[in-house]
Amino acid sequence: MQFLATDSQKVLIYIGRIAQQNPSIQTIVGYLMADPGRLRLVYHLKEEFSMSMAISIHRRIEIPLAPWQGFIKGVPVPDPLTWIQAAQDYRGQPVMVRISTDDPVLLQLLNQVLKDEKDKEYRQQLMERMDGVRTELDRALDLYNEVRNIMEVDRDRQDELAKFLSLAESQMQGMGQELKALKAHLQANSPSLPPSEGDD
Repeated sequence: MQFLATDSQKVLIYIGRIAQQNPSIQTIVGYLMADPGRLRLVYHLKEEFSMSMAISIHRRIEIPLAPWQGFIKGVPVPDPLTWIQAAQDYRGQPVMVRISTDDPVLLQLLNQVLKDEKDKEYRQQLMERMDGVRTELDRALDLYNEVRNIMEVDRDRQDELAKFLSLAESQMQGMGQELKALKAHLQANSPSLPPSEGDD
């Protein structure tokens, strides 16, 4: 039966071939190949990851990074064997791996695997910014309405308050335009998503 490697497995196989002189990486590659479905290649490691590691493979330039760094719940682990032993408590959970390299073949393989990860991270950043703009817009609108109420009772400050309202209107228009632009970017990167309501 022919073995068909997934993109993630191709990454592991290639790393195993080019890092034959590094026992730490060879040990980790063997561990990951035993259950490749748990491997998750990511751009950034986060402390909330239960199991994570960073692999550095640079063939043409010297980078002051350890070839392998492992973490359990964000806590550094000194070597692969200790990491594998500690990882027994998290069986079945994904292993998050960040790879740093200057190898062109490996970079191409990683780009294929990480495209969806990059798109997902970009969409998340857009959504977080949209939430922030909506919050700012709500606050500005509340303040705008409060100033309008003050104008109804404070006749002596009409000019001052009118200038403030004009400035507030300009700021809210700017936030509204930014919100529409963010929505357009989000829709372009998530064509399957229906348009949002209530932001126009």
